[in-house]
Amino acid sequence: MANFVVVVDADAERRAQFIRAIQPQMAVVDGMQLGSCFQGDCFILWAAVPQAPVSHVANSKGAAVLWGEAIPGPGPERIDAVGLRDRWQMLEEEPPDAYDGFYAAVVHDSRQRLIVGADLLGLFPVYYYLARGVVLIGASPELFRCHPVFRMEFNPAGLVGILLTNGLVEGRTLLKGVQRLSPGHLFVWSPREGSREVCQYQIPESTRYSNLKIREHVEILDDALKQAIKRHVPSGRQYGLLLSGGLDSRLLGGYLKECRIAAEALTWGLPTDIEMECAIPVARTLGFPHRSFEPTAEAYITGAQLQARYEHLANGFSQVRVWDYPSRLRDLSTRSITGLLLDSVISPPHSVQESALSRPSDEQVETALLLHNERGIRADVLEKLLRREVFGDLVQEIFARLREQYANAAQSNFRRMWRFGLRHRARFHVGSAAHRFSFGSWPILPALSRHVLEELAGMPTVSVEDRLIEKELLCSRFPELAALPLDRSSYDTLPLSPSLRHLISQHLLRRFAPLRRVLLAIAGKRKLERRYWYRTLDFNGPGWAGVRRIAEPNRKRAYTLFQQETFDSIVPVADIPISYTKGIVNVRLLLGTMLWVKDHL
Repeated sequence: MANFVVVVDADAERRAQFIRAIQPQMAVVDGMQLGSCFQGDCFILWAAVPQAPVSHVANSKGAAVLWGEAIPGPGPERIDAVGLRDRWQMLEEEPPDAYDGFYAAVVHDSRQRLIVGADLLGLFPVYYYLARGVVLIGASPELFRCHPVFRMEFNPAGLVGILLTNGLVEGRTLLKGVQRLSPGHLFVWSPREGSREVCQYQIPESTRYSNLKIREHVEILDDALKQAIKRHVPSGRQYGLLLSGGLDSRLLGGYLKECRIAAEALTWGLPTDIEMECAIPVARTLGFPHRSFEPTAEAYITGAQLQARYEHLANGFSQVRVWDYPSRLRDLSTRSITGLLLDSVISPPHSVQESALSRPSDEQVETALLLHNERGIRADVLEKLLRREVFGDLVQEIFARLREQYANAAQSNFRRMWRFGLRHRARFHVGSAAHRFSFGSWPILPALSRHVLEELAGMPTVSVEDRLIEKELLCSRFPELAALPLDRSSYDTLPLSPSLRHLISQHLLRRFAPLRRVLLAIAGKRKLERRYWYRTLDFNGPGWAGVRRIAEPNRKRAYTLFQQETFDSIVPVADIPISYTKGIVNVRLLLGTMLWVKDHL
């Protein structure tokens, strides 16, 4: 991606001092280059890798910068900064159309009006801060600290939202006055009218496919994904494919091969990982060159420090190792196709019974929030953990806001869970990886397609629950891929369409598994964890052990926010193993908070 900052400040000397102060901090990873443009009191500064798609213009008509690939549709043509400026200047008539693709954009027009927006689901981070006539916009709140008018003050409500949901709630960050732009919205500011968020796009509610059969639903999804590939992945260049051993990436790989698009596959992990063992035959079947990469333990430490400082915990604190990916992606290709978010777009993360009630029952709301809260900290635990003199009743207040947000998300319970999940878990915990990927290779996400989103919005529960139509689509369109072992983040790798030979081999493996465990025990060998996500998220593993050690010196400072006895019982001192039991609190969030308070509290 581009790390960017926009400042509107009538004080030219102060504006110049701010730009000079932040320039050395713009390159978040090695190899990024600075770019800038200005118009009137507005200065736009960014840092991006040389191959990143950046378009900019500045003249008497105004300034505009577009980071990424914005696709108006229906064809593959991309809009540039000039075209975007012309369209966004018509805002007073009606909100401009939202675009497919992963991008962020800013326009400062000849009337001194500032307009900022991003992709359909708000994956590209856009933060804003206003004080005493100064406007600060950026991909991270961190650089705002360098401006003299910025007042750095801790926001307790922001931390409560993060600890509850593993992401931001209503855009509130850890710093007072700093807000993240809502998904599907534009930020608009002018000297006379002040600031506002303008709704640009929301997924429409629809039941138009409810009376069709599953076979017809599969055909509709097939057409939508084919069209998305044609728009997002035009032929004529070499691409990377982020290939897991799961369902989404192999499905996209099938479409790439069918469209004769050249790609090289990359899989994270070790040769012994189940995900790797599933990905290798997929790449071989597709005829794509394949490479692998495993982050080092040191990469966890570097990534944790960067994530705490740059992201301010907005996306949780589970995937710090992803900061080691950009250098490998840069070697792979300038553009990389990923199935990121496709599972969230096709189906909610949990099985939910459909309900036609205009208002969900209290039981439905509580169930949905508890399911969503599984990556955060339970409200009852959080109330015991937080110091009441700092946080007051914020836990219950924000939980009540989440309850209201869920109730208003859609007209049926299934759609509520779907939309609520896209706005929270999908956007922050899952989708934030796109932001980090783009520091190396610009990500292409077919999930960021209006046509795909709107077609799926019309599907009934029976077809999309448990990703049924996606599985049926793979089996019917790409049977050779459906016959290969499938990674489910478990030891069950049964293909969707298993051959008789595979069924026999799996039966023999299961039958002799007890004997294998006995032999390993006699040999004194511990069973190797082969599930990639379990291994890389192991809090007692070498990577996270290193993160715990660098966070440990901040423990006493964390006591200003947390009750000491409760905090120590959840986060033992470094090098003491944590016992994994049912209902374990998301300790990583607390570890990230320990790193954040060092420089910000």
